[in-house]
Amino acid sequence: MATASSENNKSEGWQARKSAMTRQRVLDATIECFVKRGYSNVTTGNVIEQANISRGTLLHHFPSKKELIQAAVEYLHDQLLEDYTSRVAKIPKSLEGPERRRAGLYAAWDYMTSDLAVAYHEMCIAGIRDPELEDVLQQSLTQFEQHTHEKNMELFSEWVGTGEMYYLAMDISQFLMQGMAYGQIKKDREKRVKQLIEYLADRLEEMFQEDESTAANRHSRKLNDVE
Repeated sequence: MATASSENNKSEGWQARKSAMTRQRVLDATIECFVKRGYSNVTTGNVIEQANISRGTLLHHFPSKKELIQAAVEYLHDQLLEDYTSRVAKIPKSLEGPERRRAGLYAAWDYMTSDLAVAYHEMCIAGIRDPELEDVLQQSLTQFEQHTHEKNMELFSEWVGTGEMYYLAMDISQFLMQGMAYGQIKKDREKRVKQLIEYLADRLEEMFQEDESTAANRHSRKLNDVE
C-alpha cells in the first residue's frame, strides 16, 4: 500500500515535470514568434497566444519580459548549436581534406540561412538600438561562440595548428557568408551564392599553401601583433 509520503513524492514529481513542460512550451512559442514575426514585432501577448497559456502562467515562469528574452536567447543558442552540429554530422565520413572542408562551408551556409539563424540575426540587429537586448545577447554569446569554435576545429582540423592564419580563415568564411545570407542578392541568387562559396573554398585552400609574402600571411601576422 502506498504511503502518504510516497504519494506526495509522486505528486511533487509530476508537478515538477508539468512545470518543466510548460516552460518548454513557452520557450518554443517564443522562438516560433521570433521566426514568424521578427523580434521587434513580438509581444508577450503573442507568446501567450502561441503557447495557449494564461498571462498568469507566463508570469509564473517568467516574471518579466527580460527574463523571458534571456531564457529564449539561451534556448535559441542551444537550438542553433544543435542545428549546426547536426548539419556537420551529416557530411559523409568518406569525404576528406578539401572536399570535406568544402562540404563544411555548404553546411555552414544552410545553417546561416535557416529560420532560426535568420531570427537570431534579426535579434542582433535589434540589439544595436536596444541596450537591454544587447546585454542579454552578450551574456550567452561567449559560451555559444566557444561551442561553435569547437565544431569548426573538428571540421577544419588540418588548419588548427596554423595559429592566426586559421582564425583569419574562419573570420573570412563567417563574415562573407553572413553578408551573402543577409544581403540583398536577388537576381540569380542560387547561382551567385554557389559561385561565391566555390571561390571561398578554393581561396581558403590557397591561403594555406602560400608563402610568407602573401596578403593572407601578412595580415594574419598583424592580427597576432595586435593581440
